[in-house]
Amino acid sequence: MATTPYPQITQFSLPKLYTDANTNTSTSTQRVDILNPLYLLPKCNSLRELKQIQAFNIKTHLQNDLNVLTNFINFCTQNPTTSSMDHARLLFDKIPEPDIVFFNTMARGYSRSKTPIHAVSLFVQVLNSGLLPDDYTFPCLLKACACMSVKGLEEGKQLHCFAIKLGLNNNVYVRPTLINMYFECNDVDAARRVFDKISEPCVVSYNAIITGYARRSRPNEALSLFRELQERNLKPTDVTMLSALSSCALLGSLELGRWIHEYIKKYGFDKYVKVSTALIDMYAKCGSLDDAVSIFDNMRVRDTQAWSAMIVAYATHGQGHRAISMFEEMKKAQVHPDEITFLGLLYACSHTGLVEEGCKFFYSMSDKYGIVPGIKHYGCMVDLLGRAGRLDEAYRFIDELPIKPTPILWRTLLSACGSHGNLELGKQVIERIFELDDSHGGDYVILSNLCARTGRWEDVDFLRKLMKDRGAVKVPGCSSIEVNNVVHEFFSGDGVHTVSTDLHRALDELVKELKMVGYVPDISLVCHGDMEDEEKEMTLRYHSEKLAISFGLLNTPPGTTIRVVKNLRVCADCHSAAKLISLIFDRQIILRDVQRFHHFKGGKCSCGDFCGKGCKRYSLVSRAFIYSPCQVRAKKKGEGEVSVFKIEQPRRDPNEAIMIKNFSKFLRIQWPGSVCGTKQKCCYPTTGKTATNFTIHGLWPYGIDGMQPTYCKPHNHFKRSKMTGLNSRIQISWPSLACPSGNGIKLWSNEWDKYGTCSRSKQHEYFEAALKLKDKIDLLQILKKSGIKPDGKFYSLFRIKDCLRGALGYEPGVYCNNDKSGKNNQLYQIFICFDPSGSKVIECPGLPNAGIGCASQIKFPAF
Repeated sequence: MATTPYPQITQFSLPKLYTDANTNTSTSTQRVDILNPLYLLPKCNSLRELKQIQAFNIKTHLQNDLNVLTNFINFCTQNPTTSSMDHARLLFDKIPEPDIVFFNTMARGYSRSKTPIHAVSLFVQVLNSGLLPDDYTFPCLLKACACMSVKGLEEGKQLHCFAIKLGLNNNVYVRPTLINMYFECNDVDAARRVFDKISEPCVVSYNAIITGYARRSRPNEALSLFRELQERNLKPTDVTMLSALSSCALLGSLELGRWIHEYIKKYGFDKYVKVSTALIDMYAKCGSLDDAVSIFDNMRVRDTQAWSAMIVAYATHGQGHRAISMFEEMKKAQVHPDEITFLGLLYACSHTGLVEEGCKFFYSMSDKYGIVPGIKHYGCMVDLLGRAGRLDEAYRFIDELPIKPTPILWRTLLSACGSHGNLELGKQVIERIFELDDSHGGDYVILSNLCARTGRWEDVDFLRKLMKDRGAVKVPGCSSIEVNNVVHEFFSGDGVHTVSTDLHRALDELVKELKMVGYVPDISLVCHGDMEDEEKEMTLRYHSEKLAISFGLLNTPPGTTIRVVKNLRVCADCHSAAKLISLIFDRQIILRDVQRFHHFKGGKCSCGDFCGKGCKRYSLVSRAFIYSPCQVRAKKKGEGEVSVFKIEQPRRDPNEAIMIKNFSKFLRIQWPGSVCGTKQKCCYPTTGKTATNFTIHGLWPYGIDGMQPTYCKPHNHFKRSKMTGLNSRIQISWPSLACPSGNGIKLWSNEWDKYGTCSRSKQHEYFEAALKLKDKIDLLQILKKSGIKPDGKFYSLFRIKDCLRGALGYEPGVYCNNDKSGKNNQLYQIFICFDPSGSKVIECPGLPNAGIGCASQIKFPAF
């Protein structure tokens, strides 16, 4: 019969007990010391090795020695795991009469384990045995309740009452843990009551409440207490500074953060690596990436947290490639990454469209570095796939997770469905969300907007009623800006139903100036069928970020950077407006939303308009305009005068002629069905068959003022006799332009007289250039491939623009025509811009003011 081999005993090298051979230590003492298992504990690295020492302990009949058991329990609870705490409990239960010190050790271990509730159940057992807690018992138990979050609140309250009964509630160790417990259990008012009853709070108590407020995203209270601590002449610790910096980061208060940085340098707190890391995080979240980089570069010691903070900083500021290169530097420095490192990398890939790279980083976490992905990593992967339009893949990813998906994961996918206009998948996703949580108002709003864009108003009404019945409320948009060390907050809708204030009037003036240089409010974003277009525009106008930016323009000197923090995602219309404001006012605007930073400068955004499908590539004002910096002034001479925006008249650039000559060409393409359907006759007759494609309406160079060049003096009128040869070629290459009845010739003679005289080219060259450019793009096929057909049905304007943007790389101008009822809901004209050579499509630097704004749902007329 084969015998089971004994497990291999780990070889420990025993400590050297003496170095001199002539030492007078007795042989018996040497033997006892060598056989003492406590000498082996410092070399023990796992529970398995501990059990081997325990086996040796049993052989030497020391298994009941209290000193040995104490050391064994201490080892198990030092870095607690489920198995180590189970073993510690077995050891504890073998002690005939354990004292309160043994229990405190067990409670401390449970409070740092995955099963903190066991600390409370063991405490009940200890109380039944007749033991009473001491000063160190309650901190351990209260920490265990804090780890259970809201579920531990009732037990925490009972412990609080018991501490009062024993007279320990004012103990210097108990008070801070009581404050922390209430904060972690989400009872902020109770935590404040505990603090307010302390007659002379120490710095530890201040740290507890300041940290609690910071973690609960209440930075104003945290910073107020930080000032109070200083007024009491208490010396803050490094923990205090960490919480103060975290509060500045939450507020986006750069100036206050810089003051705290000076305080840190003055009192030597910058020697702590954690404080320097918090400085990196603060500067990054306050929009000053350069300061964050400077702190990192000057750190003598950089641990994993410091590297991770810098990677996250680059990622949130839209510099994904720099974040990845920073990770490569981190590996060269032989610093091991952690879960935050990969969170930053996934974030960087998500916001720069690096899908394949993001997937590689995600799977390398566990395969290469042994890091188990958490819920935030899964969320980044869903966001990565969702932004890239891989919605079905994102759905499968969530459905196949090894853990139960949270509502946040499904909400991330729902947001992507909203951005990409996928209503059917959106419905499936919201059903999964409602199975877990139906109280979040934003879920109803996203699906409601999706339904509205497809004209399903009955579903919209149903969702809004359902939202109201369930008591779900949408979180209002809130933006804040710091001016003169004071943080000002603005909420979306301020001014819509209230008496106009100076700020609202100033914002009205600002919008007028923006419209003069090409801004058109994107009313398609306001999905309310009972609203008129003017009401929708007003709703967009008073968004919180516009109010904050306007306040910054009014109250800061010209050229000053405007920094705004928003609690939600920046809306597409505000994103477009901010780009224009940064250009015409010569201001840098740094806007931090819930997902990332947007650096607006010179009419462009650091996100490259890759902030989801919601952020559109908006056509900007003519570069031929050279604006001097915006003059912001306040009239105070007379009663009733208010602060206004004033833009100086544009100066002519001496190189203007060169700029115009080398600039792009506008090609206006028109859908004839919208005109024919309205006028009940077709002005585009063809040779024996109905026109089935877009026609060319005009081609002209980019004008000085960004408008169509109607100012050109006619000097080269249209001559029909010269068109005979070209007319037959037009009929072959583009039939809908050939009009045998003569109407087409009449039309084109009119177009030539309006625009052709500005082209500095001959008639044949003009028409041939138009045909050549038109043949490069088959708009009808582009739309048809996305299911958008000339069938007389209504389609979402957002969907049409999104389709064209995806095919062309840039969003063209889309104009609409009035139908019989007078509403501007017919697809009419599309403007496309080409480079000077006519070889490729480019983003229009401005659009002619030659059309009517579209409704959110527009008809593609059959023809």
